[in-house]
Amino acid sequence: MGRHRNDRRFRGVSKGPIISAVTVIVLVLGVIGWFQLKDRTSSQGTAAAGACVEGDATLVVAADPDIAGPLRELAARFTETRPVIRDHCVSVSVHDADSAAVTGTLSAAPQGPWNADLGPAPALWIPATGEAVNRLSGTGAIDGQPKSVAFSPVVVAVPQELGRALTEARINWQNLPALQSGTDTLAEVGLDGWGSLKLALPTGTGSGATTSVLDAVAAATATVGTGPLDAAQAASPRVTTAIAALANSSTAIEGAPASTPDALTALANQNNPAQAPFHAVPATEQQIYAAGERAQHLVAFAPSGATPVADHPAAILAAPWVDETLSRAAAQFLDFLSQPEQVQDLVDAGFRVGDKTPPSTDWTPMPPLVQVLAPATGPAATQLAETFASPVIPQATTILLDISGSMGDNDGTGTRMSNTVGALSERIAALPNGSDVGLWVYSRGLNGSEPYRIEVPTGPMDENDRRERLETALRSLRPATATSTYASLIAAHESAVDGFVEGRPNSILLITDGPNDDTSTTREQLTSALTRAVHPVRIDVVSIDDNSDQETLQAVADQTGGTLIAVPSTQGPAIGGAFGELLL
Repeated sequence: MGRHRNDRRFRGVSKGPIISAVTVIVLVLGVIGWFQLKDRTSSQGTAAAGACVEGDATLVVAADPDIAGPLRELAARFTETRPVIRDHCVSVSVHDADSAAVTGTLSAAPQGPWNADLGPAPALWIPATGEAVNRLSGTGAIDGQPKSVAFSPVVVAVPQELGRALTEARINWQNLPALQSGTDTLAEVGLDGWGSLKLALPTGTGSGATTSVLDAVAAATATVGTGPLDAAQAASPRVTTAIAALANSSTAIEGAPASTPDALTALANQNNPAQAPFHAVPATEQQIYAAGERAQHLVAFAPSGATPVADHPAAILAAPWVDETLSRAAAQFLDFLSQPEQVQDLVDAGFRVGDKTPPSTDWTPMPPLVQVLAPATGPAATQLAETFASPVIPQATTILLDISGSMGDNDGTGTRMSNTVGALSERIAALPNGSDVGLWVYSRGLNGSEPYRIEVPTGPMDENDRRERLETALRSLRPATATSTYASLIAAHESAVDGFVEGRPNSILLITDGPNDDTSTTREQLTSALTRAVHPVRIDVVSIDDNSDQETLQAVADQTGGTLIAVPSTQGPAIGGAFGELLL
């Protein structure tokens, strides 16, 4: 029987398919590995950037107190986005900084040092108004063109009854000084028992609106429409008179808080607005809006005419402590503020941004802006600030000028007469319209038996071309004969007492170079006549050269509360300075 052979063997599997499969697997793994490596490399790059290899950087923002609060919240939100700029991790810190104080610091030292009392040195400054930035024009303190972050119209916060009366009377910015400095002026708008307008003008925290109101009043007074007001207009007699009237009346208000927010609170809490220490305070629409129900007894009154706005311009500073990283951070933060979410937050805080306006309330009606006042130029803003800080006090002054023969004596390049007339003309030209001025001259027998002559009766500078009449009279004067000081001074003083102007200083300005040589009137008669005065009219004296009558003239000045200034010559600035001091 035959046997089958048990010689079975495994047949080999073809190597080709195995190699192919392995190759595919290797390729797939390689591709996956490549992508993983790429992702890991990318992540490592991102992590390296996020690691801020150059360290941390803080963008310090100095913002006016009226906008600093909302900006602080937005700065925290920006910081939470973990911005990286030039390999620096950037955070933003917002500090309150009074606009006027920052302006003063940067004006005095545009390149530093920074005033540490105002907080950390900022790279970005956001003042209340464009006037603050304009005052730094030409100093090199600002890098580029500032851009408004948010704006708010400047208004006058008043009790609702007063607001209705002023609105119905169509009061404009130019009317405010007269309402402030006149007598019982609110009766003219139907408010009997209110007296005159009492407009408090704060200069402390958050008081940028005061600056804007001064600009609006000045622009309206100078009739410049929507502006901007320039330096010559700001220095004009009409404008300086208006600003001085506001300043002097505001200073006379007792108990008005220095900060605008505190003044708003005090105004809203008045139980009897008609008899309150003050009736009104400049504020931004946003400040009143932010006061909420605390302002429910007030209303934002907008005088007619171009409306000033607190435009909150964001200015990147060009200072030694501001490097490229901080400049870029400032620009990026400002871009962040312009995004819709941040814009809405600013609007919710009461600001206007672009065409977005907060909802109206009973005390902030949020009307559309018809005309916007361009901020005053830098020199004009400086002039207004100086006038407000050191206001000219309008006086009622009769100038009594000696034109005796000795006034024709040579003195330098001219005569005593020509030098005196020249210096006097310059000072009269600078007097505010609110002043009352007249010109008397004296010698002997100038008007029949009288030793004096009235060239221009004393009266308001803005009536009857008084400035031109005074100038013409001065230029026509010629030296006469003797000096009759005592008799002329008695007559001028009696006339000033009879025409006494209430509410301002009244004075005689005596200008003389020689002793009284009219024996018909004695020193005792002069002293006695002055004693009988029923109103306080002081006698100021400018005594020229070596005047042997100076002791008597000093006694007269002392008796009436006046001042004697002795000048050695009419040549040079001394006599002009004396006139400036005594006339203003």
